[in-house]
Amino acid sequence: MRLGLSLSLAALAAGYVVNEDRTCTLYPESLQNDGQPVDDAPSIQKAFELCGTDGKVVFAANHTFNVNSVMNTTNLLNCDVSLRGELRFSTDIPYWLSHSYSVVFQNQSTAWLFGGTNVTFRGEEGGWYNGQGQAWYTQNRNQSNQPGRPISITFYNSTNLLVDGLTIIQPQFWATFVWQSKNVSITNFFVNATSNDEWGTVNTDGYDSWNSDTLLVENAVVTTSDDCIAVKGNTTNLLVRNVTCHWGFGMAIGSVGQYPTMPDYVENVTFEDVKCYNCMEAAFIKTWQGVPEDDSSNGDGGGGGRGLIKNVVFRNFELTNVALPIQISQCIYTENGQNCNTSKMAIEDITWSNIKGTSRYNIVASLYCSDVHPCPGIKFEDVEIQSVNHTLGLPLSDTTLQNEVYQCTNLVDGSGIPCNRAAPSNYGQVVTSNVKDDASSTESSRDPIVEAKKKEQEKLAYMH
Repeated sequence: MRLGLSLSLAALAAGYVVNEDRTCTLYPESLQNDGQPVDDAPSIQKAFELCGTDGKVVFAANHTFNVNSVMNTTNLLNCDVSLRGELRFSTDIPYWLSHSYSVVFQNQSTAWLFGGTNVTFRGEEGGWYNGQGQAWYTQNRNQSNQPGRPISITFYNSTNLLVDGLTIIQPQFWATFVWQSKNVSITNFFVNATSNDEWGTVNTDGYDSWNSDTLLVENAVVTTSDDCIAVKGNTTNLLVRNVTCHWGFGMAIGSVGQYPTMPDYVENVTFEDVKCYNCMEAAFIKTWQGVPEDDSSNGDGGGGGRGLIKNVVFRNFELTNVALPIQISQCIYTENGQNCNTSKMAIEDITWSNIKGTSRYNIVASLYCSDVHPCPGIKFEDVEIQSVNHTLGLPLSDTTLQNEVYQCTNLVDGSGIPCNRAAPSNYGQVVTSNVKDDASSTESSRDPIVEAKKKEQEKLAYMH
């Protein structure tokens, strides 16, 4: 299709698309509307209709594209996408709350469904995605999942998808979500979710995956107040490599086990070469309790789901001032710590290897497995973490425990873990103080099974 004909099509579609030799180049509507932020979503959709099969879509450099409505650019085939301008999503919160596409999981939705077979999506020449998330952070007021608050971009039903050089600033919710896909690589990836007022950026995960296989996340920098990388149910064969996380919750398996009718299996996951600066957690696993509840602190009810987390490796981590470096929790969202010893999720063969650095408090690890499914094959190899005060030669405040704390309950055939206290069943994700001493405790036993049987120790020193 030659230039003149393509411009006629663009005019009919109220879009600004130049199509030549199966390459559709997009220019913003504002160029034809006195600089006004006219919605570019229709012309973007048109470009993918024209060039989404055996073609190329280019967002022209040095331009701002205003996205004021939802986009579905799926079922692409042999398509290359070059983002060279700014994609600026509107802050019309009522619109997005009522129009975002459902992604099924946790009653969530997305602003953009993207995907296909043999597709590349590249951020080039300074191109980036601007979610204008501050409006959402302020509106949400530190609450959790809000129906309709959109994930920035969801890679859906894709096979052989490469996303390279994508930069997302101020995501509305999760930055990216990989759903029902296979062989998806996200490389040279940058996310920054920061708030400029008193409200935090809750639920601004950098990357999440669900029901997907053979995945790669490599060379990423994520700044957020939530999970930098989170692995949801039925994610298998994932490699996460060379990631730097600022302020968030690090590398997470979970949450899983939310839905009784949808078993979760997470297998063959490796996180390696990770740096966490000032994070709340670094390398952890979180599951729901085994008894369903109608509501939770995560904004959505759940629990009672079955499944397995197996063969997970956290390797080569550098930690700086991390509040809770290592955790297994099987009661992550239950209100008031109820039914925490009921999780139906099995956890086995998990290794933390070469994990070094500093913790904010005296807690290195809290590893709790439920009575229903004690955890076999939990291993530490070269885990060397000291509290910041310890490294400075200063005493720890508000506690008589001056050595690092390793809490363990219901571990089977574990190795390399210097367990010195029992892990409470309802130990939270957010740690804000040192583990305190308790006259009823005994730190002489190093056997996690023995520790688990001492039920009175589950009352010991925990933070909500």
